[in-house]
Amino acid sequence: MKNLYLCFVFACSRSTLLAQEYYETLPENPDHNVCYAKCVVPDEFKEEVIRVMTKPEYTVLEILPAQYKTETEEIITKPASIIYTNVPAVYRTVYDTLWIVEPYHKLTTIPTSFSDDYETVEIRPKTGVWIAGEKDPDCPSIDNPDDCRIFHYIENQAITRDVPVKKVLQKSHTSSEMIAGKFQLVARQVEVSPATTKQEEIPAEKKAIDRKVLVKDETTTEKTIAAEYTEVLRKVLVKKGGMTAWRKVPCDIPESGIILPIHYALGSAALTTESQRIIDRHILSLMLNDQTTTVEIGSHTDSRGSEESNLRLSERRAKSVVDYLVSKGISPERLIAVGYGESKLLNNCNDGSDCSEASHQENRRTEFKVF
Repeated sequence: MKNLYLCFVFACSRSTLLAQEYYETLPENPDHNVCYAKCVVPDEFKEEVIRVMTKPEYTVLEILPAQYKTETEEIITKPASIIYTNVPAVYRTVYDTLWIVEPYHKLTTIPTSFSDDYETVEIRPKTGVWIAGEKDPDCPSIDNPDDCRIFHYIENQAITRDVPVKKVLQKSHTSSEMIAGKFQLVARQVEVSPATTKQEEIPAEKKAIDRKVLVKDETTTEKTIAAEYTEVLRKVLVKKGGMTAWRKVPCDIPESGIILPIHYALGSAALTTESQRIIDRHILSLMLNDQTTTVEIGSHTDSRGSEESNLRLSERRAKSVVDYLVSKGISPERLIAVGYGESKLLNNCNDGSDCSEASHQENRRTEFKVF
């Protein structure tokens, strides 16, 4: 972006030439046919995009189920015995516990929880600017009210923005629960006393039972979820303004300019759509057709408010017209922005006067001097 300079004090002799250079100081032996304009250099910024983490990286746990294998086990339900003819053997029944499905630990995942927070980002740093203020009472010049102007340094505080972010409140983890297995009671006969006298061997009785044997218990696997970011646009001060520079300007600037119906709302420097159409029709077309023309944009305010604030407001109004013309392709070196504040009222609506809003609006204007 090109720098635009607001020119508000003139030291002139004679010239009809316009140069594009800016000087830190006036020449010691200036040409009597050359005029200079004193300009305030604005702060220079650049825009950059920063990334703010709105959600941190976190993990998710997945459960892998338990693994089993099936085995067949042969159980002796009745052991071999001997039967005696006279006295048979005596038995009693006992029960054995056989696990069909062994118990295991069941795992449950508890996901990561978050809390809302904010991260403060400076989107515009603290800046300052020199502002034209009151006139030095001891100034020898009485013809030009803009001579011997006193400058004041105004500081603008930094601007910050709170960006909503999320922080991990509790990481994901698992809880364990014991799951009961399945078992079966198997009855078997236990010999209490053998038979006597005559022996007869009775073979053992067996039963085959299928059961699931735990090979691997339930486990978890971990998956990482990437962090989330958002982009924030902020302005960074590249070069400090507030210094003064001098620029050659024509000496034949007219005393009065063309007053077009370009008016502003109270306290505003914004151009309306109708004002832009008027500038296109009368000023833009003129400067596009004649590349040698230079235009002074002089903006004015009404008398309401302090002189200092009105001067700053008029400078902003002049700059808004310059910015608009530059956006339409006009070189900034062909434009001179001047803020007159309330120093050149078109009527008697000065401080303390009882004027209508229409009369005040007549003073909130922009004049164009073409040379």
